[in-house]
Amino acid sequence: MRMSFLFGLFLLALSASNLAAQEKVVYGTAIKLSAVYYLPVLAAQEQGFFKKNGIEAEWVPTQSGPDLQRDIASGAIQIGSSTGATDIPAIAKGVPSVIIANLQSEDGFAVWVGTKSRFNAPADLKGAKIGVSRLGGAEHAYGRLVAKGLGISDIQFISTGGVESSVALLTTGGIDGVVLSPHQMVDLQIQGKVKTLLTVDKYEGNPWLSYTIVAGKDFIEKKPDTVKRVVASILEANRFLMSPAGKPFAIAKMKEIHHYSDEAAEAIYKILDLSKDGKFEKQGIQNVVDFMVNYDLMKATDVTSIDTLYTDKFVR
Repeated sequence: MRMSFLFGLFLLALSASNLAAQEKVVYGTAIKLSAVYYLPVLAAQEQGFFKKNGIEAEWVPTQSGPDLQRDIASGAIQIGSSTGATDIPAIAKGVPSVIIANLQSEDGFAVWVGTKSRFNAPADLKGAKIGVSRLGGAEHAYGRLVAKGLGISDIQFISTGGVESSVALLTTGGIDGVVLSPHQMVDLQIQGKVKTLLTVDKYEGNPWLSYTIVAGKDFIEKKPDTVKRVVASILEANRFLMSPAGKPFAIAKMKEIHHYSDEAAEAIYKILDLSKDGKFEKQGIQNVVDFMVNYDLMKATDVTSIDTLYTDKFVR
C-alpha cells in the first residue's frame, strides 16, 4: 500500500513537472477563417503535438497579414502563419521578422464576383471596386498583380478591414469583387452566389512561396530551440491532417470553425496540401521578390539580399 502511495505521488510530481516545463508561446495567423491557418494550430493543440514538444501555444488570429506583421514587430506575437506576399514587403520595410518554413506551396487566390454581376470576363474589371482586407497585404498585392497583368489601370482597391467584411460587402453590392482564396468563398460558390472571374496563379512565377511560417527576429535569436519545437509541432500536425486518420478531424473542425456544409468541407479538404516537411525553394522567394518589384509593389533596392528574408535552419 505504501509503495503504491509513493508511486502515485511520484507520478503526480512528474506530471506537475512536465506541466511547469511547458513554454508559453503566442502563435498568430494572418486571419482566422482559412483552413490552412487554423487546422495546423488546432491539431497541434488538440492532438497533443505542442504539449509533446514542451509548448503551450495560445492561438491569436489577426484580421490580415499586415496586422500579423505589426503584432510580430511589437512582440505581441512571436511566431505565426502568413503568406510570402505579405512577409517579404513587410520585412523589406523593416519589420523584424524572418520566413522560417513553408506551410503550403499553393494558395488558390482568385478574383471573385457575384454571379449576377456585370463581370463575365477579366477585361470587364475596368473601373471595378475590389475589396481587400488591408492595403499592403497579400490580397492587395495579388490584386495589383492581376490589374497590371490585364493592363487595367483604373481598378480601385478598397480596404474593408477584414475577410468577413469583404465578403459581406460583395454579397450586398458594396463592392464589385474580392481577392480571396476558396476557403472564404466555397459555400457561396456552392450556393451559386459567387463565381471565379480569374485565378491569380497564371501571373505567378514557378516555384512560388505561398503560405509560410514566420517568426520575429528577436524570438529566433533568443529562443532558437523553442522556435524549432513550435515548427516541429506544426509540421507534425500537418502530417496528421493530411493522413487518413486526420481527415475526420479536419472535416469536423472546418464545419465547427468555418460553419462549412459537408460539401464545402470536403471540397476544401481536397485542395489542402499542407507541407509535411516545411521545406521551400530559395527560387520561390526570389520569384515573389521579382513579382513585387516588377509590379511596383516594392523597390528593387528594398531587398539588398534575399538571404535576409529567410532561414531554413528549422526545416533542414
